Amino acid sequence: MSEKTPTVLLVEDDLQLGPMLKDSLELKNYRVDLETRGERALLLFQAAKYDIILVDVVLPGMNGLDLTKEIRKSDHITPILFMSAKDDDKDMIRAYCSGGDDYIVKPFSTTELFLRIYALLKRTKPTFMEDELPEMIKFGNFTFDYPNRMLCTPTDQTNLTRKEAGVLRLLAANLNSVVKREKVLTDVWGENDYFMGRSMDVYIARLRKKLKKDKSVSIVNVHRMGFKLEVNSSVAS
Repeated sequence: MSEKTPTVLLVEDDLQLGPMLKDSLELKNYRVDLETRGERALLLFQAAKYDIILVDVVLPGMNGLDLTKEIRKSDHITPILFMSAKDDDKDMIRAYCSGGDDYIVKPFSTTELFLRIYALLKRTKPTFMEDELPEMIKFGNFTFDYPNRMLCTPTDQTNLTRKEAGVLRLLAANLNSVVKREKVLTDVWGENDYFMGRSMDVYIARLRKKLKKDKSVSIVNVHRMGFKLEVNSSVAS
């Protein structure tokens, strides 16, 4: 991967969605190869090196699950993000068991897709992504303006403290994924100890109150791991 140009293999047979995603990713400074069939995508993968692979589950010929299984025979590191219109648990389990790292359900916003890609690349390319946290993030009904420490809805805006903004930026940049307690403490507080942890819990509680304006948004404690900013589209705001 070049210093500022992550490479993406995008496998999507929808003739409208595929080019739209390619254009959106390229606007974010990704280099994208788009393929509509699994067999040809496998040939591309074998001929070049990619930083991340986005795969539609349902494809003509070789489907996304079989493509991923073939990729995993020689590559266990490159992150693979599945895209699917199916949100059944069994479909998700099959996708993860085939070798996928994440699963996003259609229709999805480009913001959510970019955040998922960011989270996956951060795990495999942590040094490259260190300075790539987004400054403007949308989730649920909120727009989070990190530089100005503002949390906005269509009707009002809320000021955040420096630490509140730092915590929310980490959680929002990893939307629907777990962020370890240790990561939050070291990134926002500068160290990881018991007393800092108690302080962090206070700030998490403050953020929860400020996020109550959208019932679809919540900060979830993940036992013995950390926190997750969840957006549940099935919950009415």
